[in-house]
Amino acid sequence: MFAQNEESFVRETTISKRDAVLLSALFPGLGQMTAGHKAKGVLMFLVETTSLAMFVNAHENYTTKLDTYNRDKKILDGMALSGGSNYTEASKLFKSIKSQSNKLDNLNETRNIALIVAAGVYAYNLFDAVFLTSTSTESKKAEIRKNFLVESTLVENTPGIKISTRF
Repeated sequence: MFAQNEESFVRETTISKRDAVLLSALFPGLGQMTAGHKAKGVLMFLVETTSLAMFVNAHENYTTKLDTYNRDKKILDGMALSGGSNYTEASKLFKSIKSQSNKLDNLNETRNIALIVAAGVYAYNLFDAVFLTSTSTESKKAEIRKNFLVESTLVENTPGIKISTRF
C-alpha cells in the first residue's frame, strides 16, 4: 500500500543535544519540541509565556498604582503639616492610601510569584535539555505500531508512505 499525501510524508530530522540545549536556552520548550517531545515542549512554552505575561502586567499595574500612592501620600503629609485641613477629607484620603497599599502588596506578590514560576520553568527546561533529552532524537509522524511498519518511500520520485507487516 502506498499513500502519496504530502502531509503524511515522513520526514526524518535529527537534532543534536547541543542544538536542543541552545534552543532551550533561547526560550523554554523550543529544544524539547524540536527533539520530538512536543507535549512537554508546548507545555513549557505556554507556562513560560503565561508567567512572563503575568509578570509584565503586574509590574505595569504596580508602577502605575505606586505613582498614585506616592502622590496621595504627599497630599496627606501636606495636610498634616498645614494643620488647618478638614478631618473628614484627611480620613478619606488615609483610607484610600491604606487600600492602595494593600493593592500594591498584592500586585507585588503576584509579580514575584510570576517571576519565580518563570525562573523555575527556565531552570527545569535547561535541566531537561541537558540531562533528560537523549543525545539525538528523530522526530517522526509515523512510528512502528504493533506488527505494522510505517516508513517513508519514493514512488516514481513522489514522496509517499509504505505500510507493511510481517506474518
